[in-house]
Amino acid sequence: MLNQTLPHNQEMTPVLLVIGELNVNSAIFGWLFAVEVTSRKTNSGKLFLDLRLRDQRGSEIIARYFDPPRLEAHLPQEGRVVLLEGVVEEYRGQVQIKLMRIQNDDSIPADRFTLGTRCSIAQLEADFQHLVDKVDDPGLRILLNNCFVSEVMERFRRWPAAVRHHGAVVGGLLEHTVNVTTIAELTARLYPCNHDLVLAGALLHDIGKLEELEGQVGAGFTPHGRMVGHIVLGMHYVQEQAQQVVPLEEAKMDDLLHIILAHHTKEYGSPVNPATIEALIVHQADLAEAHLTGFLEHCQKSCSSNGWTSFSPIYGGQLRVS
Repeated sequence: MLNQTLPHNQEMTPVLLVIGELNVNSAIFGWLFAVEVTSRKTNSGKLFLDLRLRDQRGSEIIARYFDPPRLEAHLPQEGRVVLLEGVVEEYRGQVQIKLMRIQNDDSIPADRFTLGTRCSIAQLEADFQHLVDKVDDPGLRILLNNCFVSEVMERFRRWPAAVRHHGAVVGGLLEHTVNVTTIAELTARLYPCNHDLVLAGALLHDIGKLEELEGQVGAGFTPHGRMVGHIVLGMHYVQEQAQQVVPLEEAKMDDLLHIILAHHTKEYGSPVNPATIEALIVHQADLAEAHLTGFLEHCQKSCSSNGWTSFSPIYGGQLRVS
C-alpha cells in the first residue's frame, strides 16, 4: 500500500533524512520520527496537521500537512517512524517541511531514532560504582547503598535527565550524574572541603528525577513531578533512607540535604542558594555539565558539512565542531 501512494516521483529513493542537511526549496523523500502530531485549523477553517519530526541525530523540524486524509488509520501517529514526501521551505525565518504525503512506516525500527549516551551504559555503571566506592565516611557509604539498591539502579541506568534539553536520552540521568560527580570530585581537590560530602551530594543531587520524569524519553513530567519537582522529591527520598543509617550524624545529614536543595539556585527552582563550599562545588559542577553537554548536543544535532552549527540562542551564536 505504501508503494502505491509514495512517491509521485518514481526516480526518488527514500533515505533516512538528516535535518541539518536539508536545503530550502529542495524536494525530499525519506524517513523521520514523529515526535508530536497536532490537528489545527487555518483561518478559513480547513484542517491541517502540525508535526514535530526528529532525525537520528536528535535534530527536530516542524512540518505541516494540509488537506490530510479523513480516515484516522491513514494519519501519521506520534511515536512512530513515518515515510514522507515534501518540499523544504522557509517561513518567517524558520526552515520547515511542506508535506505532500506522509504515512506510518514500521519497516524502519523506531529505536534507530532513539538517542543514547556518549559512553556505554555498562561503562557508566562501572564509573558510578567507582565513585561510590571513593566515599570513605561509613554513614554516607551506607546511605548511598540504601538509596541505590538494585531496583533503583535498574531505573536509574535508563532514565533521561531532562524532557527535551541536555541529557534527554536513554541513560541520560546516569551519564549526567557520573559527569557531575567527576567534575565535583576534581574541583574538591582544589579547595578545602569535605570530600565525602561532595561525592555523596553529587551522586544524589538528581535522584528525585526518577519520580519527576516519565521513563520514556520526551514523555514529560509525572503528575507528582509537576506538583513537587525533583529537588524536593529527592530530599524526601534521601531523608527516608537515612532513617535506617545509624552512623550518620544529624549535622552531616543536614549538610547533605542542603547540597540536594541548593544544586540549582533560587532563580532556577531551588528553595535555597548554596551556603556551604560543598553545595557550591556541586552546584557549579551541575551547571558546567549541563552547559557542556548542551553544547555537544547542539553540535551533534545541527552541524553542517562546513563544521558550523545553526544559531544557538543559549550559546549566543553558531558553534564550530573541531
